[in-house]
Amino acid sequence: MKVHSRLYHILIGIALVSIYLFFPSANLSLDGIGYGADVKYGDGLFAPHHLLFNFFNFIIFRFVSSFFEVDVLQMMQFLNGIFAVASLFILYRIIFLQSGDNKKAALLTFFAGASFGIMRFAVEAETYVIPLFFSLLASLFFLRFIHSEKIYNVFFVGIFISTAILFHQVHLFWGIGLFVGFVLTKNIRALITFSTLSLLVPLVYIFVLVFYNETAFTIPNLFRFLADYYYSAEANYHFGWVNFLITPITFFRTFFQVHGIVIEVFRLMPILFGLIPVLVYLMYKSVRYFWTSLQFKSYIFSLLKKTPFELTHLIVFLLQFLFAFYSHGNSEFMIMLPFLLVLFVPVIFSVDVLAVKYLTITMVVWNFFFGILPNHVFNFQNNQALVQHIIKHPKSIYILKEPYLIANEYYYKTGDNDFSRFIDANEIGTKVNL
Repeated sequence: MKVHSRLYHILIGIALVSIYLFFPSANLSLDGIGYGADVKYGDGLFAPHHLLFNFFNFIIFRFVSSFFEVDVLQMMQFLNGIFAVASLFILYRIIFLQSGDNKKAALLTFFAGASFGIMRFAVEAETYVIPLFFSLLASLFFLRFIHSEKIYNVFFVGIFISTAILFHQVHLFWGIGLFVGFVLTKNIRALITFSTLSLLVPLVYIFVLVFYNETAFTIPNLFRFLADYYYSAEANYHFGWVNFLITPITFFRTFFQVHGIVIEVFRLMPILFGLIPVLVYLMYKSVRYFWTSLQFKSYIFSLLKKTPFELTHLIVFLLQFLFAFYSHGNSEFMIMLPFLLVLFVPVIFSVDVLAVKYLTITMVVWNFFFGILPNHVFNFQNNQALVQHIIKHPKSIYILKEPYLIANEYYYKTGDNDFSRFIDANEIGTKVNL
């Protein structure tokens, strides 16, 4: 069995675009629902760790709703899908500019796009897809600068990576990697230009601090605002055995959906048992081609010295991975890793294209049928009935297994963000399952 290139490109491309745009999750995350509520009611538009995300969606929502009625969360999911598709287009342009090989660019782009990390957040209402798009744009102009040494490219690098960081702080590490990349180019003018443009990030934070939060500008106030999330109870950053246990799992899950929900999917959709032989065959073919074709390029070190772009993105990958590791293997901080991998791994390893094709098909099939489709079709928690009950009983107090999720759904439905009626059953040692 051989995979015809033209048919492969058409089918995988259609599959990825369709998944991103037309299969939004019906089981949105706690954070996604909370962001949607903030956008819907114009509250908390500038959260420090994703400063522009809510505000951007608020502007789009206000504009669109002036023409017709739109559900905020559905709009945010669709926007993430659009930016996910756009991210694939930018990644393709980068790899094509790197290699000059159209087929290679498409092959590696589809591999990154088939990863569960991007699929998962493309159908969610969370913050991680849009900054990825801007970081990739920054890398595209960085590569153009390397090829042309025209300084106007550096301007776009600085603007786009600053925008990415303003959409989510985790892209600071991508920015640090690009700074190192400019050091590697040994172009002092470019380095100074990039560093100057990076000041856009603190300037926007200062603007929000002073004019939106109405807080006096001082260095302690600015630092507290910048690092607000890391002072909060939600932040969980310390080093221990959990880092080593969870990180490999979440790294694998960045490529393949791994969750207890898979067992439920087989129960709800037993027809999917028929996919198992197909998936086993596809994985066998992929492993076989990898095993027979994999070659380590012994000239890697001399090559990387000549290609600062690849070395830069290896550095970015390591920085992002290490921060995810430090954050207890946070899968949300790994969404960019498949995109970064394809920018430097082909320099290090030679692999048969069929190995990548079969692996990509396996990822698309598995991630769609055992991740995206069930989350689109089924409502696993059915919280809507409980929220409607709470709305009808405004004086009742509720002991809940997942109080914050219910509170955010209640907030989204009603605009009431007083959560004092919701008590966490786990905190009082009460096992109540509502």
